[in-house]
Amino acid sequence: MKLGRIVAAAATSGLLLSGAFVVAEEYTGHNVFAVNLDNSNKIELKTKKGTVREVLIANDIPFGADDRVEPGLDTRVNGGETINIYKAREITIVDGNTTTVRKTTYKKVGDILKELNITLGEKDEVTPGLKSEVATVDTIKIARTGKTTETKKEVIKFETKEEKDDSKYVDEKVTKVEGKNGEKEVTYNVVREKGKEVSREVASEKVITEATAKVVVVGTKQRPAAQQQEVVAAQQSYAAPAQSYSAPGGSVVLSNGNTAGADGAAAAQEMARRTGVPASTWEHIIARESNGQVGARNASGASGLFQTMPGWGSTATVQDQIDAATRAYQAQGLSAWGM
Repeated sequence: MKLGRIVAAAATSGLLLSGAFVVAEEYTGHNVFAVNLDNSNKIELKTKKGTVREVLIANDIPFGADDRVEPGLDTRVNGGETINIYKAREITIVDGNTTTVRKTTYKKVGDILKELNITLGEKDEVTPGLKSEVATVDTIKIARTGKTTETKKEVIKFETKEEKDDSKYVDEKVTKVEGKNGEKEVTYNVVREKGKEVSREVASEKVITEATAKVVVVGTKQRPAAQQQEVVAAQQSYAAPAQSYSAPGGSVVLSNGNTAGADGAAAAQEMARRTGVPASTWEHIIARESNGQVGARNASGASGLFQTMPGWGSTATVQDQIDAATRAYQAQGLSAWGM
């Protein structure tokens, strides 16, 4: 049977980014398709009738999940129909203070906004204009005028609470519960004039995660006069030339020559960060207890820089010793070292 070709022209609308047109003719149970991809590569091929999806897949004609195909992929074609493939591309949308990168299959600004479900108010301004065509890397800017709503997530900062403990001395502080920030969803009513924000009010708030308050146990018991003098001396020793001086590495040296050493000075800084007790106090303790010797051991079983007992944990490493000293301090405060 003589072939009778039915030609379907490619779409010439300004909306077409890249097109494919199909020309079909009856041919021993098959159709002959002429395909034009991206207006640059024309192909003729033979295939059986079927859905648009089947025709494209059978002939390795590429299309992406974000591409627009007309007729739809599940539409049956019998020959002579035109198949248009509009390739998706990225475009930047700047809407007030929000910048997003979206995918579109259109060229004209108005069609792009419609495809992306972006609505405009009567006084809103768009650059480029709605009838303009944009290139691949172009940006569409929207300057809003009027009242809009914005919803975003914000941090709920934790608060710090103190608990009094008359069994601890006034210079002792122990963190009982670590604080943790929460999260909330806040909706604002925002008024803008040509894209410039002129007012913002909270319309509603919804707590997603409650914040956990930090709880610090603070001692209220006064130290005996002798102990108080020792603590004050320890805290001031770093700055008191008559009692101590700065050794290389910044460690405190006691009048008997004992020093916290480089490892001890570093450990003291970490203990100060964890407990709030000055680093000079911890250096004084280390110098007195171990003379800055990481491997120091006592017949009583105490060991390490802080000379902690086995019940407070391992002292195999400096980090272990800091952890053990922290546990001792949290349980007994500075009284664990007779202060």
